[in-house]
Amino acid sequence: MDARSAELAIEALLLASAGPVPAETLQASLPDCDVMAAVGALERFWSGRGMRVERGRDGIRLLPEPDVAASLALAEGKRGRHLSEAAVATLSVIAMHQPVTLLDIERLRGVRISRGIIDALLDSGLVRVALRRSDAGRAATYVTTEAFLEHYSLGALTDLPTPEEIVDLVDPPSD
Repeated sequence: MDARSAELAIEALLLASAGPVPAETLQASLPDCDVMAAVGALERFWSGRGMRVERGRDGIRLLPEPDVAASLALAEGKRGRHLSEAAVATLSVIAMHQPVTLLDIERLRGVRISRGIIDALLDSGLVRVALRRSDAGRAATYVTTEAFLEHYSLGALTDLPTPEEIVDLVDPPSD
């Protein structure tokens, strides 16, 4: 199979798939080609065309660019779920410090958290309950989900800014 045929086959598999396709699955489907080179060629092809090839933990997928996705949602009459400021602040703490308990979140935010905020984040699919701690209270811990990464167009949690970068964004150093 030549390189262009491999690109077309991978593109078709990504378009037809409802979710990420593991690289191993692509390689098994196309054993005689360099799958990662073909994926790289697709990334270059789709760059600047409103779509992007995303490589994640769960595999590779073809998605609309975030600004295009927002326009598509508006055209279809879909409105995103609105999260309160408190919910967004809580989501930020969970993302930056996960896995965290409710007590950890309250300590980090410095305010008491309403159960409704956690329920809204769980209902939105941006957060899930992970494991329970093994200490005496066996408190549930919360972590972000793949939906969180997709919603904020992140490839991985390592794409989040570090605390130092956040400080620099809020209070840039003067030169």
